[in-house]
Amino acid sequence: MKKKVLSILGVAALLVATGLLFINAGNKDARKEIINLLENERTTFNNNDFVAYAENWVKDEQALFLYSGMENYYLLQGWEEIGKGFKDHMDWKEENDIKTYEDPKDFKYHFIKVDGDLAWVNMSQFNEDKSEQDRRAYVLKRVNKDWKILNINMLNLNSYAEGKFVVDANKAPDKTHVNLNDFPKDQVFPMIEGWGGMCVDINNAPAGTEFTPLLEGLKNDHCQVPHWGYVVKGAIRMDYEDGTSEVFREGEAFYMKPGHTGGVEEDLLLVSFGPEEGIRELVSHFENKVAQMNAKK
Repeated sequence: MKKKVLSILGVAALLVATGLLFINAGNKDARKEIINLLENERTTFNNNDFVAYAENWVKDEQALFLYSGMENYYLLQGWEEIGKGFKDHMDWKEENDIKTYEDPKDFKYHFIKVDGDLAWVNMSQFNEDKSEQDRRAYVLKRVNKDWKILNINMLNLNSYAEGKFVVDANKAPDKTHVNLNDFPKDQVFPMIEGWGGMCVDINNAPAGTEFTPLLEGLKNDHCQVPHWGYVVKGAIRMDYEDGTSEVFREGEAFYMKPGHTGGVEEDLLLVSFGPEEGIRELVSHFENKVAQMNAKK
């Protein structure tokens, strides 16, 4: 009798162990399928292949895409709205001959949780300097045995890092007002720093000056530092990463959002303010570019 009891317990243990093995194997297969799905979603988006991109999604009203950053916030509810938004964006990229690439090595999966026909994924994309670029949370649904995207929530961390500035009244300089004629004249980018976490600078440039050559090498070859200021004389054109442009003219106060380049439309004199940390990095880049240009002469 004792042998029979032990035998029954042994069979039960074997069945439990076998069941766990099947569950673990199933989870491993699901994880692999999920990673393949998300890599395909990124690849088809970067290649502007909307038809293939759409195949990654659940096409009903429960589908949701949410993007948030310091400057922008997008909420697309339902596949009809999501599909139109992404198709319009890919069409714009095609018209401007824009294709992007994201290295799978720049992504880290924090967790993948599978429960029946639903799965939750949390992951990050990293910059070249290993800082976190964005955080993404996915909800996936199994449809006819294939995993599909139900929700994407994306937080752009770069936009916060690039736009941050600290105002500290305790760090106010001894001299709190400066005549424009008294700005440093031996700098590529005449500026004064230490004004409560902000820098003040002047831009005095002739018509026809283009800024893009100086910005080459920055993210997307655009300045990612925000500026606030006032046009004392002339006019300056701003060209943004999203394809829009605007002109700031004499007598106007302005805000230059991150992701800009541009050129001088009329002989220019302007005063602008920006976060000290970002301006320092920008000035360092300008100085290196000017040195490279001078070395080629």
